[in-house]
Amino acid sequence: MQENISLKLFSDIGMGEIFMSRLFDFNTRILNGLFDTTNGKEIKDAIFVIIFDGLEPAFRSLRVLRTEWTDMKIPEKKKKQDIENVYSYLTLAFKDRFQKAAKLMGYDIGFLSQNDSKFEVGYKKFLELHPKISPELIEIMRNDRNGWLSLMTQVRNQAIEHAADSEPTLKKELEQNMTLEIAEAIFDNCWRAIEDYLIVFVIDKINPIYGHTILELPEYRQDKNYPQRFGWYFKLYG
Repeated sequence: MQENISLKLFSDIGMGEIFMSRLFDFNTRILNGLFDTTNGKEIKDAIFVIIFDGLEPAFRSLRVLRTEWTDMKIPEKKKKQDIENVYSYLTLAFKDRFQKAAKLMGYDIGFLSQNDSKFEVGYKKFLELHPKISPELIEIMRNDRNGWLSLMTQVRNQAIEHAADSEPTLKKELEQNMTLEIAEAIFDNCWRAIEDYLIVFVIDKINPIYGHTILELPEYRQDKNYPQRFGWYFKLYG
């Protein structure tokens, strides 16, 4: 007996969006090159969770904002709610889902979201555990902490999640960052940072006995929005 099968659209955001194409490419073609990974499926599933629990819904709210931001017929309260959604979903994506995926890969980066003193202790321990990773990553982390990551977290925590308990002057100052332009910038910084960190972790995990490595594609160097960024290359000896 044939059962009735109902097909439903899972997502209306596809590979035409750069963040989707790049992270999907990483999750399939790049991760597949790690021959020694015993929990590869678990890692892939965790990265898909980053996308579909955080980045995709954040982008959906951002897409709505693009159409309604200058429309005077749209209530400001509605726009504010969409902005809040962007910040909240991005915070979930980076500070929760991404850190869980990183941990599955063997990298505990919880120190990235801690206070300054714990960050200083945490990154030193991190480099001791992963000596092949360049200290340049820590400078990137430091810049993220002092820039978009700090702003995203403060807005989400003190102007959205715990707004009622925030100091009024600080809350008002943070609310100045709840605009379409800044939300676009935070989204772009967030997913690109996730991509950057993930590739650093993969390169660190490459087993040299296989003779291959990861390099940026020439097409990406010419166009930072190229749908693929990295490729596997075999080293030539002799």
